Amino acid sequence: MLAEKYFPVDSNRFSTLASLAEKLDGFAALKPGRWFGMWSMVLAGANVAFHIEDRWFYWDWSTFSFLLGGILVFAAIWDKIVQKFPIFPQKIDSVKSGLFMMLTGFILFLLGTIPIGVDRMVLAYGLPYFIFFVVGHLTYAIPIKEDEKGDKSAPEKGEMAPMLAVIVALTILSAAAGYRHDDPMISTISAVYLAFPLVALIFPAAVRHLQRCRIYVVLIPALFLAVRFPWFLIPTLTLFWTLRHYNYFRYGIVSPSFKVDHPTGHKG
Repeated sequence: MLAEKYFPVDSNRFSTLASLAEKLDGFAALKPGRWFGMWSMVLAGANVAFHIEDRWFYWDWSTFSFLLGGILVFAAIWDKIVQKFPIFPQKIDSVKSGLFMMLTGFILFLLGTIPIGVDRMVLAYGLPYFIFFVVGHLTYAIPIKEDEKGDKSAPEKGEMAPMLAVIVALTILSAAAGYRHDDPMISTISAVYLAFPLVALIFPAAVRHLQRCRIYVVLIPALFLAVRFPWFLIPTLTLFWTLRHYNYFRYGIVSPSFKVDHPTGHKG
């Protein structure tokens, strides 16, 4: 990131911008990093609705509507409301949290179909997307350990192998179901993502494999959906850029990031 080069942490220039970044603490309290996944769930529904009408639609700016934009805003508000109530699970560590994620994904998916209209085929065509939602949930359910020095590590291979095997199986099922429905979006998303949990399953346990699984289970759907909804790049890249600079000038870290931890301590 250029800010690291021109605004090093120990410089006066960094201190000046750090005071400005502090004013975004209220925004950061909303946990906007979660919006990438929630927005993708909404657009998954919109994608299915458009796909049923026209399987060949691609890079269509006219797909944006104020209604759909409002639904994306609602998704962010919904997430904030959920965080306030302890009745809703806050951690990804139980069957209850998995069921809640599925319910949230189902609701957001259906909301995304509203601008076009809910068709009875939506649920059938949406099944591979729901499966991929589960894949994303299970991916984050595998814990990444962090010691007092901030060094991260993966669980023992025997601990995470069963979960990774389920993730691989569900990803293949999602790709197959998408292919069966002649849906190039979810079939390609799942096929491309499959490499990451496979590497984590086959190779020796390493935190970098889990980090890549977490990064790309969100990034790949967002970028592929932007192929059909190009305007989605605007809020996605804006949020990404804002969070990176906020976290850098506020805490001295670059996040979100595509970097992963290596055994030697080198980041890349």
